[in-house]
Amino acid sequence: MINFGLPYQGSKSKVAAELIRLLPPGNRFVDVFAGGCAMTHAAILSGRWQSYLANDVVDLPQLFKDAIDGKYNNETRWISREDFAAQKDSDAYVRFVWSFGNNGNDYLYSREVEPWKHALHALLVWKDPAPMREFGIITDGSRQDIINHHAEYKEKYVRWYLQNVWKSSLEYDKLVANLQGKIKRNEEELRQYLLRALKASGLTQAEVQRRLGTQMAGHYFGKSQWAFPTKEYYEIMQTFMPLPESYESIYGLQSLLQSLQSLQRLQSLERLQSLQSLESLERLESLQSLESRIGDYRGIEIRPGDVVYCDPPYKGKANYNNSDFDHEAFYDWVESLNVPVYISEYSMPADRFLCVKSIKTVSRMSSKGTEGVVWEKLFVKRPKK
Repeated sequence: MINFGLPYQGSKSKVAAELIRLLPPGNRFVDVFAGGCAMTHAAILSGRWQSYLANDVVDLPQLFKDAIDGKYNNETRWISREDFAAQKDSDAYVRFVWSFGNNGNDYLYSREVEPWKHALHALLVWKDPAPMREFGIITDGSRQDIINHHAEYKEKYVRWYLQNVWKSSLEYDKLVANLQGKIKRNEEELRQYLLRALKASGLTQAEVQRRLGTQMAGHYFGKSQWAFPTKEYYEIMQTFMPLPESYESIYGLQSLLQSLQSLQRLQSLERLQSLQSLESLERLESLQSLESRIGDYRGIEIRPGDVVYCDPPYKGKANYNNSDFDHEAFYDWVESLNVPVYISEYSMPADRFLCVKSIKTVSRMSSKGTEGVVWEKLFVKRPKK
């Protein structure tokens, strides 16, 4: 199965080929909300259009085009947390390939895991074993070797981390022994601790999110996809919320051990997977017929002979460019076009749009990694009477 486009939350990669087969050929394929460009990729491979336009409010379409042009063939950089903060606003590769879930905002790796990932990067990308040897570990970095020695490697890495990063005198054996009795808190206790502080501060969740500058803040207070703040965000929150306990005492040691509990799960480099996706796109070769555009969908010049595909933010599911997406305005825009328009959604107003196809697929949107069956639907404008 081909992985179309770039890794991106909400990608149509799983259903792109099937959707493309349902669309009529034409002069130009216009991917209005291109995201990771899965549909554009599938359209190019189908060869059913003479030219292609990938548009979005973010610059992923340009990243996609740069990949086709071979820009990332020799990309070997390691991007640290500090590099990410400094470069994400100016470098699409850094922003999306090195962000958590390709969200463009939060760094790919937790602080606890970052040194391990850097050592793996050095070993697998630069062929440099020195960072891994600093942990006292001799490995080829392969998944099988780490699975075979995960208990040994985990203990060596955690001992190194406590001594060199936390500068802690706490012994590894004591840390493990005390974890259940003194450190571990269940999720609901921690969530209530944060909620009490939120209420006492007089702030709203949205205000906390704005102060932190991260979209993750919404996960700190709700039951769905709950997460405890990172040490960095927790300490910022302490400046404007009554959170008396230190990060280390309430969550840090637990978080460290949980993050490193199974090194076989940490052996892969997510960044490498994304980069390999970029590199594979060069096989499409440089296409003069592919145009990328950054901007609002209403600014696209729709031409006669275009076939327009739209994958807008699903109603009630997402935001568009950090603001509420105006679905009614979008419906009006679609109805104003005099070319074939196809829209992916879960539902649309039945008096204005007609469902022409339902595709059963799987969504991985849960923080627990669970899968859910969903029905992707393809809509067209209802014929005028």
